[in-house]
Amino acid sequence: MSASAGPTNRLDGQVAVVTGASSGIGEGLARMVAGRGAAVALAARRGTDLQRVAGELDSLGAKTLVVPTDVERDEDLDALLARVRAELGPVDILVNAAGVAIFQRVHELEAASLDLQLRVNLRAPALLCAAVLPEMRERGHGFVVNIASEAGAVIHPGTGGYTISKHGLCALTALIAEENQELGIKAWAICPGMVDTPMSAGAPESARRRFLRVADVVDVVEGLLLQGANVKMGPEVVIRTMANPWS
Repeated sequence: MSASAGPTNRLDGQVAVVTGASSGIGEGLARMVAGRGAAVALAARRGTDLQRVAGELDSLGAKTLVVPTDVERDEDLDALLARVRAELGPVDILVNAAGVAIFQRVHELEAASLDLQLRVNLRAPALLCAAVLPEMRERGHGFVVNIASEAGAVIHPGTGGYTISKHGLCALTALIAEENQELGIKAWAICPGMVDTPMSAGAPESARRRFLRVADVVDVVEGLLLQGANVKMGPEVVIRTMANPWS
C-alpha cells in the first residue's frame, strides 16, 4: 500500500506487528490500529493474555494473529515475521512496545540485568526493524513506532541500563528516519514519562494518580499514523504530564 498524500482516519489494508501486545502501551496500540482497520499480529510472551486481547478484538470485527513471542530469542523473532508474512502479508506498521526496566546506578550495574535490558529494549527492536525495512523500502511505504521513554531523551540518575537502552533505541529510530524518509517510511521514538501500566505497578498510589495514562500515549501515536504523508514530526516525540508525578 502506498502512502496517501493527505491525512486519513483509517488504516484499512495495512498489516501491523505489535510486540508487548499483552498489556500496557502495547495492548493499547494494538487495539488502536485494529480499530482503525489494520490486521494486527499480537506478540508477547504471555499467550493467555494475547488470546484475551485477540478475542475482544475479533468480536469487534478485527483481523488478528496471535504469535507468542519471547523477543530475547532470535528464533522467536524469525518465527513471528514468518507467520505474519504467510498469514497476513508484508508488514506496513511495526510497533516495538516490549520492554523491561531495572533501575540501577552505573556503579551498581550487573552484567545480567544490563544484557537483559539491551536485548529486550534495543537489540530485538533493531533486528525486527532490519527485517521489515527492506520490504517497506521496496513498496515505498511503512511506519516504525518504537516505544522508548522520557529516559531515552533525558538523563535521570539511577536508571542505569534502562536509560542506556532507551537512548540507543532513540538513536536507532533517528537512523531509520534519516535513511528511509525519502522512500515514504516514517519512524518515531515515542518517549513518554511515567505511564500507569503494569510496569509501574510498584510506584506509590499517590504518584500513579499523576502518571500518564495508556490512552495519552495511544492518542499521540494514532495522530502520527493518520497524518498526511507531507508532514514530518520527530523522530523523537516526548510526552509528559503537566503535573509532577512524584510531588
